[in-house]
Amino acid sequence: MKFTHLFKKEIKEMITPQMIAILVMIYLGFTLMGNVMKKQVDEIAKDSSKIVICDQDQTDFTGAIIELMKTPVNGEANDVKSVTFESDDYPKELDRIGEKCVIIIPKGFTDQVNQHKVADLIYVNKMTSLSTLSNASVGSDNAKGIIRTAVVSKLYKEKLAANQLTADEIKQLELPIEIKEKTVVSDKTADIESSVVAKLKQMETMFFPIIVFLLIMYSSQMVLNAVSTEKIDKTLETLLSAPVSRLAVLSSKMLAAGVISAIYAVVMMFGMNNMMNSLPMGDTNQYKESIEALGLTLSAGQYILIGLQMFVSILIALSVSLVLGVLAKDAKSGQSLLLPIQLLSMVPYMLSMMMDIKQLSPVIRYVIYAIPFTHTFMAGENLMFNNTSLYVGGLIYQLILLAFCMSFAIRVFTSDRIFTMTLGGKKKRSGGLFGKKKAEHNEE
Repeated sequence: MKFTHLFKKEIKEMITPQMIAILVMIYLGFTLMGNVMKKQVDEIAKDSSKIVICDQDQTDFTGAIIELMKTPVNGEANDVKSVTFESDDYPKELDRIGEKCVIIIPKGFTDQVNQHKVADLIYVNKMTSLSTLSNASVGSDNAKGIIRTAVVSKLYKEKLAANQLTADEIKQLELPIEIKEKTVVSDKTADIESSVVAKLKQMETMFFPIIVFLLIMYSSQMVLNAVSTEKIDKTLETLLSAPVSRLAVLSSKMLAAGVISAIYAVVMMFGMNNMMNSLPMGDTNQYKESIEALGLTLSAGQYILIGLQMFVSILIALSVSLVLGVLAKDAKSGQSLLLPIQLLSMVPYMLSMMMDIKQLSPVIRYVIYAIPFTHTFMAGENLMFNNTSLYVGGLIYQLILLAFCMSFAIRVFTSDRIFTMTLGGKKKRSGGLFGKKKAEHNEE
């Protein structure tokens, strides 16, 4: 019986309005991520049956192949679109026709087939992100498989109709074409598969979002716990009654947390870099020139810009944590108040790893952009893919939000609200120095 009463008491203390609000936020946040990811997967599935082809050979054979590619498979017809390239400037041509992936049948393709050679095809793929779902190769692999099947089918029918099927022709049917992939990034092109580029760069850059996420979590928890504990233990009243500026107290807490976070960042970066270097990734030197040709490398100046945006994000998290720490009325509520920051950093962290946020629908995209931490998770990718305007716009937005959060935190710290503000429940009169003075004043 005693256990039941104690259990009910603990449940009643833990179920608070702020806990319910946080649970609703968590539910809505994960629901949003699920819907966004489902939409992205549906787009990939839709694109898997779409083939954009540029026939530069213009022969009866290539025309027949394109018609065979349109033949329905399992009751579903492939979406085959024919386009024309006006030059070999692939970045310019992809922008002109508004497509990301194009299979090119080069001039002389039919001659190679007639000579029983492995005929060359060119697959041009434009990369706009390093995220996992954005570089899913379902569509491209499907397109390659369909065109191989079409070539084999056309060759087999012609040779079978003529009762000619030599050893060379049988060998040709086993490997009729070779697809040479070219990857486009911004206005640059290199002879390398986009899947290889994505794999190499993801292995190199995957630790940066992890570091940002962990630093936001750690620094926020550190400041929130410090402020809430000092307020609950009444040591904050003593500190603020000392002959020292409240602004100095505020800035010292934030600066100390920022310095500790910077130390953690350096240690994590070196530690994770050593971890990645120790992993067997094979010989990557052969791809080094292609990666550099695509501009997917970061200079020292760009690393500084990434560090700047990361520092601004941490300052935003710290300023919000200071106010949340003031709102805490006990140790339990102090821990639960950290969940909004965790959720607001988790959503963009997971989305930036999984998909290209720039390709989402405008409403969802701007909702994600409204979260200040989103721009930090995207900083490295924005600089690599020359999305300078998006980086600058994100940094300006973060600075404006930081100014607002800091001004609000300063306003709270420089007033007596710091002792009376709580979230949930009635305001409790402080029993410390400021509470006593207020009580004496009311008696008079």
